[in-house]
Amino acid sequence: MELKRIILSLGVFALTILNAGDSNSVKHYGFSAVFGFTSETIIHKNFSQLGDIEKVSYATILGSTPGLIKELTDDKFSNEDMAFNVAGALTGALLSNYLNNNTSIFISHNEEEKSTKINLAYNF
Repeated sequence: MELKRIILSLGVFALTILNAGDSNSVKHYGFSAVFGFTSETIIHKNFSQLGDIEKVSYATILGSTPGLIKELTDDKFSNEDMAFNVAGALTGALLSNYLNNNTSIFISHNEEEKSTKINLAYNF
């Protein structure tokens, strides 16, 4: 339940930021969210011995890294852009962790009927 509140709070925070921010900030936030989401999914599937906080932390670091590299190669380092990179990566990692812990996807193929089923299960 606590994680749901955190994700909801971050989502509201993100919408507020995105409405107030310029298009450059939106790009930093959006791309980093995708990198954070992807990083957490990979970590979640391959490092099951880690706890949720560790998975989200590592995914946030990995998701922020492309933005950090971009800022280091720019003419001037922007703290604001880096903050959006970290916020986006954290949001993506939290969302991914929540979905990976509470959903399952099953794919089954029936050769006789030449059909494939994709089922999504959500743990309540």
